This record gives sequence, structure tokens and C-alpha cells, in this order.
Amino acid sequence: MAAPSSNAQSNVAPLHSSPNESEQKIFDLLNGERQKAGLSKLEWDEQTAVAARKHSILMAASADISHQLPGEAVVADRIANGGARFTVCAENVALADSTEEVHMALMHSPGHRANIMSPRYNAVGIGVVMRKGRLYVTQDFAFVTPAYSEAQFNQAFVDAFNRARKAKGHRSLDARQDNRMHAAACTSDGNIQSVLASLSGNVRVALFTLSEPQKLPTQLMDYVESSRLERMNVGVCFRPDQQHGAANFWVAVAFYE
Repeated sequence: MAAPSSNAQSNVAPLHSSPNESEQKIFDLLNGERQKAGLSKLEWDEQTAVAARKHSILMAASADISHQLPGEAVVADRIANGGARFTVCAENVALADSTEEVHMALMHSPGHRANIMSPRYNAVGIGVVMRKGRLYVTQDFAFVTPAYSEAQFNQAFVDAFNRARKAKGHRSLDARQDNRMHAAACTSDGNIQSVLASLSGNVRVALFTLSEPQKLPTQLMDYVESSRLERMNVGVCFRPDQQHGAANFWVAVAFYE
């Protein structure tokens, strides 16, 4: 009899670097369900699988299923510690005698099914460990983003901003990386006044968090549509945290007329 447990939220070396037979079977079964429902398939994410395998190892060693065993980090921190960049995550855990039993039990449990079928996630990592003939299974779901460096994120953000301006019929802005803006992005925690205090001239400042550089926040729309702007100075700082997620960047932008 399978015994699943579900918890949605938003380093022991892995046993292997690709799905084992049981992990692959469960992965194929859940993607088959998504495909039948007209949902996009989840990608296999090896960094997320590292976290799932470590958790399954601990569950098997403890002969227990839980989302957080004694001394263990919470789900989001475990996935982040595996190196994944993501915005939201969720986890299913189960104990069963076969991969088919795991899948059927999870699909017949509303909370687990919701994680498997959710459009919020684009990737999954699965860890399966056998102990005394039974399978300890962890499914870690996440919306995984590219692992940008600060410079890469900066450029991708500037490109997205200028594309949005062109779509509104305005010219691109000259964009400069600015050490003051970088320092502000790394320390200000949303306090725009502290950023303005270090600047002079006819300048306006935007300060915000962002995980996907192509998705501009609504507070930038006035700047996208302004024909009076001449340039922008930008600073980007990678600062993941529990509030904003494991892919979070702070961005500070000074707009000059």
C-alpha cells in the first residue's frame, strides 16, 4: 500500500548523474498524465534531482516518509542547496512497492495530483531509493530559471527594456553598468531614498526584485513609454532569499533626462 505525503511551497553526493530505471519510469508516467491533459511536459532537472535523491536517502535510512526529517532543511532550501535556480517549488514523497503503485497513489491523492498537474512548474527531479524491497520516493517540482551571472542578467534586462521601448515607438536608451547602482541593489532592500541620496541631477530611480529579466515589472512602464529619457544606469545583484526565491536578483536603475 503506498503512503504518500504532499507539501507545496513558494550534501550527500547523488548516487548517479542521470535517472535510474525507477526514476525514469515515474518521470515518464507523470509526463504521460500531463500530456493527456494538454499540459506541457516537465523537463528533467538534475540539480533538483540531487535534492530529491538526498531526501530519499534520508527517508530510507530513517524508515520514514516526511518532508523534513530531524536536522534537515526545508524543501526550498534543499533544492536551492543543490544549485537549482527557481521561483516556486513543491514536493511529493511516497513509500510503495513499485513505481506503478507510487504513481497511482499520487494521482489518486488530490494534493499530490495537483503538484503533478500544476502549470506553475516547468521541471522536476525525482529520487528513488530502495530499502528492504520498498521504494522511498521524492518528487521535487520547480519553475527553474537560467543560472544567470549578474552581468548576463543585467544585459538581458537592458535588452528586454529596450525592446519594450521600441515596441512603443521610442528609441533605445544608452545603458551603463554603475557601481553605485550595484551597491544599492546589494544593500538597499527597497529603500529608494537611500539610493537617491547618492545621486545628483535630474534623475529618477526604480528599485525592484526580478527573477526573469524578460518580465519587466509594471513600475517600469512609465519609463518604457517616456520620450524624455536619455540614458539609464543599472546595477544588478544576485540575492536569493526565502521571500523572493532562489533565482532572485535586486535591480537598481537610475533614469536620466
